[in-house]
Amino acid sequence: MAEIRPIKRLLIANRGEIATRILSTTRELSIPTYTLHTPSDTLHTHHSTHSIALPSPSSYLDISHLITLVKHYAIDTIHPGYGFLSESAEFSQRMLTEANCHVIGPGPAILSRTGDKLQARALAQECNVPVLPALQNPTSSPSDVETFAQKVGYPIVVKAVDGGGGRGIRIVYQSSELERSVSLALKESPSTLIFAEKAAISGYRHIEVQIIGDGTGAVRHLWERECSIQRRFQKVVEFAPSSLANRRLQEEH
Repeated sequence: MAEIRPIKRLLIANRGEIATRILSTTRELSIPTYTLHTPSDTLHTHHSTHSIALPSPSSYLDISHLITLVKHYAIDTIHPGYGFLSESAEFSQRMLTEANCHVIGPGPAILSRTGDKLQARALAQECNVPVLPALQNPTSSPSDVETFAQKVGYPIVVKAVDGGGGRGIRIVYQSSELERSVSLALKESPSTLIFAEKAAISGYRHIEVQIIGDGTGAVRHLWERECSIQRRFQKVVEFAPSSLANRRLQEEH
């Protein structure tokens, strides 16, 4: 069970609208805040208690530099928002072990499993969540993917094991497209590893259920939202509740 302690100084490791939304809540809770900015990007800092200048935009992703700032300003909690480092298990782990700073969000153990698509699939199967047929081991070989496609039939979807935000995903409708699709997915995979699964093309919806926990064992869901309207595998519109007419299905799951 996580240690319960009040937030004394909060660093918002993000920018723009994301930082502004977090600041709105911290003002209501009277939490002192630190934001990050570059010389040409300061709009989100206007309502923070303090703001720290970064050497360059890439510094938002520099874990070692952020740890140095956390130690220097005696910051005890950091909110990564979404995107940037919010899905980094290394970031969460190092902040805790090197700076004794808590990261608001999932812990490193959860991020390690859910940030890797194959581990996330395995976790879903452990929880009896239905999954589509997939290549079981990561690969960088087009021939492995082709063998899988011949087994399950086209279309298939090729995914970077550690891609995110719609990166490293290619739908392959026929064998002539496979080699190029694999090559593009590999270029967008930090580990240069991919896997493949049977593609869900039509008749499917993208439904998410938001889960929130406080680190003490108290966990709640925030009902469902639909994210089926997408462009390049990025959600464009989200709405709740979902448009599924069969409400019994939501209640069962």
